[in-house]
Amino acid sequence: MDHALNPGNRPRKGLAYALGALALFAVVVAAAVVATPEQAEAAGLAPFTSCRELSDWGDEAAQQTFGGGMEEFDTVGRAIEGDGSVSTAATASELRTPATTMASGAGAEAGAPASEQQAADATNVVVEGVDELDVVDHLEGDRVLVIAGQKLAIVDLGDAKVLATRPVPYGAQITFDAEAGRAWVVSPSEDGTDVRVSRVDVGSSSLEEAGSWGTPGTLVDARRVGGELHVVASDGFVGPTGQRVPFAGGPVPCDEVLHPTGPSDPTASLLVTLPVTGELTPEHATEVVGSGQFVHVTDAAAYLATPQWNTDGRSSTTIHRFDLATLEHTGSGSVPGSLLNDFSMSEDGGHLRVAVTADGSGGTIGGPPIVMEDTGPQVEPELVEPTRSVPVGTDGSPGVTFAEEPAAEPAPDPTVPDTTIPGKTTTTSEATTSTATSTSTSTSTSTSTTTSTSTTTSTSQPTGVTIPGPGPDDPLNKVVVLDTVGDLDVVGSTPWFGHPGERLEGIRFDGDTAYAVTFLQTDPFYVLDLSDPVAPKVAGEVQLPGFSAYLHPVGGGRVVGFGPGASGRVEAKLFDVSNPAAPKVVDELVLGDESPVVSDHHAFVDLGDGRFAVPVTTWNAMTTDCAIPPDSGPAVDYGCAPSDTSIESQVVEVDVDGAQLRELDRTSVRMSEPVSRVLPTEGGWALLGGTSMAFADDEGHAGPVVTI
Repeated sequence: MDHALNPGNRPRKGLAYALGALALFAVVVAAAVVATPEQAEAAGLAPFTSCRELSDWGDEAAQQTFGGGMEEFDTVGRAIEGDGSVSTAATASELRTPATTMASGAGAEAGAPASEQQAADATNVVVEGVDELDVVDHLEGDRVLVIAGQKLAIVDLGDAKVLATRPVPYGAQITFDAEAGRAWVVSPSEDGTDVRVSRVDVGSSSLEEAGSWGTPGTLVDARRVGGELHVVASDGFVGPTGQRVPFAGGPVPCDEVLHPTGPSDPTASLLVTLPVTGELTPEHATEVVGSGQFVHVTDAAAYLATPQWNTDGRSSTTIHRFDLATLEHTGSGSVPGSLLNDFSMSEDGGHLRVAVTADGSGGTIGGPPIVMEDTGPQVEPELVEPTRSVPVGTDGSPGVTFAEEPAAEPAPDPTVPDTTIPGKTTTTSEATTSTATSTSTSTSTSTSTTTSTSTTTSTSQPTGVTIPGPGPDDPLNKVVVLDTVGDLDVVGSTPWFGHPGERLEGIRFDGDTAYAVTFLQTDPFYVLDLSDPVAPKVAGEVQLPGFSAYLHPVGGGRVVGFGPGASGRVEAKLFDVSNPAAPKVVDELVLGDESPVVSDHHAFVDLGDGRFAVPVTTWNAMTTDCAIPPDSGPAVDYGCAPSDTSIESQVVEVDVDGAQLRELDRTSVRMSEPVSRVLPTEGGWALLGGTSMAFADDEGHAGPVVTI
């Protein structure tokens, strides 16, 4: 379960002000941070010494970003009253003391055992065992929890009946802990200035609050691992000049908030761990300067990606790693460019793989030099380079060929500086000269010698292998591999891939392989070989009309992609990736006019045995209830009214049968709002759209429509 609006890729309300302004000044990218202040400072991060120092930092950053007049607005655009309070938020005392209320007694009936719940809950998540926020969650049997508008409800799908409801703020999402019998409700406050978290005891037909907590700021994301909820929020430096403190000064003391040694954006990110039982206050909390964007959580770590901008407006992304058990900040690193969505990060085998899209127009990407970890003499990895592929044939033949030899290297452009990727640092004030063996594009390799001089305020000097950034006509996409022990050092990266100007539209990691789709005018699908972290490579590509924004491996060397086809309607495409060097499209299936699965992976329902279902919306053409006589002329008004203009919502069931996508069934119902989720029932389907749930049996006969 994931963000609201996408819920996979929603814009962060309130942060748009801060994010849009970050490009106006330089950023020094953080290196590593660990538990002790001395080690953190040596690595380029340090804690503030007082609230005044934290506030002064915010004042300086706000002045550089927004200029004068900041006494009237905080750094996320909220109005400040004359006494320094936020006009649309709670009182200062309410903001500084998280609200905690406890229901009398446990009041909860035990849910299904965890093993049964896992089997019943078909939520499609990024990391197995890490639950995500969504608008639906399964209870036992045919009962489900549903967020519909501003209500949380228990719905019995078998009887098509709403058993209980309670009000929630608009944009709320849920995750259900079956072992505790409690749901977490996470939402923005009604005015959008705070993040609110509530625990709710779920009975057979009752919903009772069991504690609440809140913080100023905007929600980045939340993940549940077992009985703990990990919440990430971002906030500006709120208050009048001299008194700007993010998150109203809590729950992390000012002298424990971490910051880079150079300037940063006037935003901070808070990560807290909340327990499912006992008093609802953070068990652990950490705060770091920087605007949170995406979160990747495993059973051992949480990674927070924070976008940064260079003086010329080019982007990089700093990534912080936290130990999930304690929230100790164990390491930081940086990658060039920006991330697409929650699937852009993947931890595997002691490495974090990050898919990025760089800024175009050539030049250095991101902020300061980024250096690959120096592991001794470098050997250019052998790379099988695909030539430009022709579009896939109508017979499903592969649209990819391979060259015997790599293409000739273009002459280097002396006007384009190199980009380096940060790694280990040594304490020295001397200049560093390094010899770099680098890959410049997806169709050429080069060996170059780069001399770089770098100093930092902590006299740390990066050393290692330089990686050039893309030139003006080069591809913009790359997968970067980082070591997760200590500093997040870059140990390898693929060549830049994608046709010039194309950005990532879809990315999916699957063990030692990744699948990527770029889009602009041509629409290639790439297979990336990540088996060697030091030398990941592009294995093959195929071009096709349209593009797939969501990619889902289905086993047997097959991947299904969802996105607009050549006609503009949503299609499912079946990719055969059994030969990574020659992927091909083997089948296509038009689903309908729209489907939320393109941008929201929670809309995908795995039915097992290679079968899946997705929700689809079809927009009916408007017709009239009377015939217009021919040659009547434009001035004649016959008073004809439109016929039924309701929306046709559908459940499309599909079977992956070898090299074929077989449509097993298509169930249609009429709804007033587009369908967002489809839920299998014992005798058919339930479709959620807006505040209504429509039912249909397995024969396709429409049943009742229930308003929640």
